[in-house]
Amino acid sequence: MLVDGKKIADEIKKSLKEKVSKLGKKPNIIFVYVGENSVINKFVGLKQKFADEIGIKSFVKKFSNEISEKDLKKEIEKIISDENTGGIVIQLPLPLHINPETVLNLIPKEKDPDVLGKEAFVFFEKGESKILPPVIGVIKEIFDRYQIDFKNKKIVIIGKGKLVGLPASIWFSNQGIKHTALEKGDDILKYTKNADIIISGAGSPNLIKKQMIKNDVILIDAGTSELDGQIIGDINGGCLEKAFLFSSVPGGVGPITISKLFENFFILNKK
Repeated sequence: MLVDGKKIADEIKKSLKEKVSKLGKKPNIIFVYVGENSVINKFVGLKQKFADEIGIKSFVKKFSNEISEKDLKKEIEKIISDENTGGIVIQLPLPLHINPETVLNLIPKEKDPDVLGKEAFVFFEKGESKILPPVIGVIKEIFDRYQIDFKNKKIVIIGKGKLVGLPASIWFSNQGIKHTALEKGDDILKYTKNADIIISGAGSPNLIKKQMIKNDVILIDAGTSELDGQIIGDINGGCLEKAFLFSSVPGGVGPITISKLFENFFILNKK
């Protein structure tokens, strides 16, 4: 069974539109974008479209690839200090001469719907945050909607990055759920062949193939790569025939992630 990410995102969008309409003063969401990248252009466009459809004003602050880290920090501090800014999202990746942690850590938790700044992430890590990192919100949404009981299951997480693998591991740990976290260079087959649930965010095209999994496994693909102009996931499409549930790329995690970003934005700004 395939997860219909667009359908889920549309339902969340409809709910958010109704909630946003009841807000008094509507804050802005700001996207900070450095350089030029066709994939990022498309992704920012989708986020702005979503914002417009639920009644939130969004602005893109675009900067040259040559901007210094010092100057970018000043610009971000100005955005944060604006009382109309209800949330700020730094589009990654940043140019190599800019340390992403330095920039992300400027964002206070109350204006960080991506949960990527240090303050917001530490709150999440402690289990004290009222929002989840968007991709973790997606995983929870899928488990809830498809009534997946993940307790006492063999869970494998592939990738340890801050967008998917690390927060997924923290989320399970905070609930006392045992799991195995792997890097893509590890002996993945040793673990995937017996896994009940596989969550992959390695960003390695077709890393997991159907001969590496058992029947009725639950697959959540949160890894994306560009290959020959196409967006490819970590989990090969052939795995669908063996899976009980498959959130594939494209059409699975991606659309829901944007809706979860704005759900976080709403939670941070509702009074």
